[in-house]
Parts: sequence; structure tokens; C-alpha cells
Amino acid sequence: MSYKKKRLLSYIAITSLVIVAYICRQISFKGLFLTQFAGQCRSSIYIGLYCAWVIYLEKHVVDAKMRQCLTWIACLMVFWFLVRTIKFLIFMEPLERRICWYLYYIPMILIPTLGLNAALLMDKEEGENTKKQSACLIIPALCLIFAVLTNDLHQKVFYFPKGFFFSNEVYEYRFIFILIQIWMMLCLMIMEVVLMRKSAASGRKWTWFPVLPGLLLLGWNFCHILGMPFIKAYVGDMTAVCCFLMAAIYQSSIICGLIPINSRYIELFQAAGGLDAEITDWSFKKCYHSGKFLDIPQEVRETLLVGTLVIENGTRMNHLLVRGGHLFWAEDVSLLMDQYQDIEEQQEELRERNRLLQKNYQQEAKRRKVEEQNRLLDLIQSQTAGQIELISHFMEELEKTESKEVYERLLGKIVVVGTYLKRRKNLTLTLHNEKNENREALKTEDLIQSLAESCMALKLCKIRALYYVNIQNLEFHDEELIKCYDYFEWLVEQLFDRMQMIFFRVVEMEAHLIISVNVISENDVYALLSGQHGAEVEQEDEKEWLIRCRWSVGAV
Repeated sequence: MSYKKKRLLSYIAITSLVIVAYICRQISFKGLFLTQFAGQCRSSIYIGLYCAWVIYLEKHVVDAKMRQCLTWIACLMVFWFLVRTIKFLIFMEPLERRICWYLYYIPMILIPTLGLNAALLMDKEEGENTKKQSACLIIPALCLIFAVLTNDLHQKVFYFPKGFFFSNEVYEYRFIFILIQIWMMLCLMIMEVVLMRKSAASGRKWTWFPVLPGLLLLGWNFCHILGMPFIKAYVGDMTAVCCFLMAAIYQSSIICGLIPINSRYIELFQAAGGLDAEITDWSFKKCYHSGKFLDIPQEVRETLLVGTLVIENGTRMNHLLVRGGHLFWAEDVSLLMDQYQDIEEQQEELRERNRLLQKNYQQEAKRRKVEEQNRLLDLIQSQTAGQIELISHFMEELEKTESKEVYERLLGKIVVVGTYLKRRKNLTLTLHNEKNENREALKTEDLIQSLAESCMALKLCKIRALYYVNIQNLEFHDEELIKCYDYFEWLVEQLFDRMQMIFFRVVEMEAHLIISVNVISENDVYALLSGQHGAEVEQEDEKEWLIRCRWSVGAV
């Protein structure tokens, strides 16, 4: 059955039930039992209709604010009929009926108020803030309701003369009752104006449809206030008329599209192009079917509860839990699988090429490492060629000498020069390795360690050697540090056989690197060292000589 036919049948059924309820009111029955039975049937019909409307609104109205507002209106209608039923068919005492009478005013005031709020919510954006608008309507309505419920304390809504305090028949209206009537009529009139404007602006068909029950509701309220006799005779049931017309207003708004709803699910599901799907209940019993969905066994369905499954011909079966059961749908992923296979082959080819490139890179790295090692070896040999030649000379002298003293002296010299070669090689390697890794190269500690080891070796030559380095605050180059050590070695080689003590100092002074050396020697070293490598030689004492050298930082 199509959606239009279902909707038409539902409206026919509703109209029929309303007619039955109206007949139950108009026909006079003989006997109390039949009268009460007719009243209960009439109330049950209206309560059932409005409960069904609540369910309808919750399932179909899209906008959350509009759905909440309309649902409250429907719930107040149910509450109104329940209170009326309790008042006339259950309670018999005056006090009990008065409480129900006061409770009437909760839906009587709130329904027009919420109706106006619902009209104002039409065409509002979903994220738009409407709390202030709703509060401006709800708060005055709640104040009026509070005044009614506390009337027995102040009698500003209804005044009961002396002797009739517990009466529901003898009373007078006060100014708050007039305010309530004005508030209700004002809400209804503004609601009608808003509906007219929004219906005209929508440009939809049947836009006048919500306006008609609104005009009827206004007309009925004016006639009721004026006390026209035909109103009381034929349509005098305030609860039934007001609730029915208010529901008709907003159901008409839904029909003509002023209030968006979700509908025609089944038709939409079955007409979905390119969707092969199936909806089942919890026991996998087929409920709805779309497209060319395969008839899969229950074992496969249970497997799909855990994850997706790709079957033959490149069809992927999917599963999703829905309210009341399961949703299964099929996707043709054969093209994706072919593309995936191509990607796998390309990845394998790339992995193979990467392995070849890695091997080439490793070979190239080895070759460059060997080249770098050869370069550093050549560099070290070129920088220390003099010391290597000097060691060779000492070795030749060592083989020729027969004197133990000379032999030990030569061994000491070989150790001193060898120590220099070792430390000089370490400095060079450290300098180049650290530079290649973009880190800080040589430090003052490297110079200190080199001098300390060389001074220790000089003891073998019976030469007392001391050193002092204080260049912590000076920004010097690596070459300057190495040059200090080279200068120390040059002095030692020149004075091997002429000095008994050496005190080597390196200090900073006014952005200059100052090297000052005190030497104890019985021989004249002035002629030997003066003017060489920037050396300035002065005689401090008979056997003490001062050698000074001054470098500007960065001049190396």
C-alpha cells in the first residue's frame, strides 16, 4: 500500500472516531450507566487520538525544537482530557472537582502559549538560539497558572461569596481571570497572523490549510466569551473543540509542508537507486528489501555481525545495527579490488626498486667512506710528515748507539713524538667527524688532554713539563686550538736537548690568544727561536727564558 493511501485511510479513521465521539456527546441516554459509558468512550477516543499524535510527532517531526514544542502541546491535550474525565466521571466531592477545575487552566493557558511559540519556530535555523523567545512566552503563562492554582488564598481569579466558598457553581470573575482571557486570545491572534504570513511566504500548495482551523478556533473563542447559545448547544465542549482545532492547525502545517517531517521511509528505501539492501528483525526475518540483494544464509549473516565479508564476484557484504533489527547491504567492490591488486603489484615493484637503491646507497656510502678515510690519512700524513721523518731519524740513531743513556734518551724522544702523532690524529679525526654531523667540533678540553699527555711523555726525557689553559670565554676556531698544540710540539722538538723544564701557558687577552712559555735551559735559545713562528724570546734569568706568541682570534 502506498504512503498516500495509508495517510488517507488514517485521516478517514480519525474523522470517523471524532464523529463517534461527537455523537456520544449529542445523544441523550436513558440511565446513568449508559450516560457514563458514553462519556468514558468519548474520553477514551480523544485520549487515544492524542496519544497517537504524540507518537506520530516524536517519530516524524525533523526539527528538535519544533518536535519538543508540539509534543508538549499533545501531552497537555491528553492531560486536559484526563482531568476532565476524572472530574465528571470519578470525583463527586466539591473540593475534588474544584482541584480538577483549577488544573484545567494548566493546558488552557499553556496550549495557546506553546502554539504561538511553535508558529514562531517555523522557518528558524536549527542552530538559532530561541531560548529568550520561549522564555518570554512561558514565564507569563506560568505566572498566570500559579495565580489560578493559589486562587483560594487570594481570590483574584474567582471570587466566592460568603457561604459559597466550596462551591463550583456560585462565583464571580476577577481581574486576573480577565488577564488570562486576554493572554489566551492574544496568543491565538498572534499565532494566526504568524501562520498567515508564513503560509503566504512559503509559496507552497494548500498554504491556506493551517489558517482555516485557526480562524475557526478564534471564532469559537469569541463566541464562547460572548456566551452565544448555539455554541453551548452544538459545540460547547471546550476541551474537545480547542484541542481538536489546535491539533488540526499544526497537522495541517505538517501536511502542507510548513513543518518538515520524515515520511515515506519504505518507498524511499525501495526506490533507492543502486542500493542493494535488506532490513531484518532480530531473528534475521526479512522485513524490507531493496534492489538485487542476494539471499544469504543465516551463517553468513551471523558472520557479518562481527565484520564485513567479501564474497565471490567482488561483492562486499556489510552490516549495521538499527532499531528493531539489522541492516544488510551489498557493495560492488570488484573495481576497487582490481585497483587494490594493481596497487599491491606497484608496491612490490617499488619495494624491489627500494632494495636496489638501498644496496646502491650502501655501496656508495662504503666508497665515500673509503675515500674520506684515504683523504684524512693523506691529510694527517701531510700535516705530520716532519714528525714521521723525525721518528725515523731517531730509530736510525737508536740502532747505531751503544750507550744506554743515549738509548733511553732516544726512546723518550720517540715516545714524545709518537704521543703527539696520536693526539694530533685524534684532533683531526674529531674535527672532521663532528663537522660532518653538523655538531660542535673541538673544545678546550681536547687541547688540555693533548697537552697533559705530551707533558706526561716528556718525563721520559727527564724534562719537567707544565701547562695552563684559560680560554673558556674566547670564541676561537678549531684551527687555532690545533695550532696551539702544534706550537707546543715545535718548541719541544727544538729544545729536546737544551731544556730541563717547560711551562706552557695559553690565555686570552683582549680578543687575542696569548701563548707564553717559560723554559729552563743552560743554553742560549734566543738565536735558536727568535723570529720563528712569531716567537718573541726574552731572557728572564741566567737559565730562564720567556717565549711569547700573540695571535688575533680568527687570523689563522
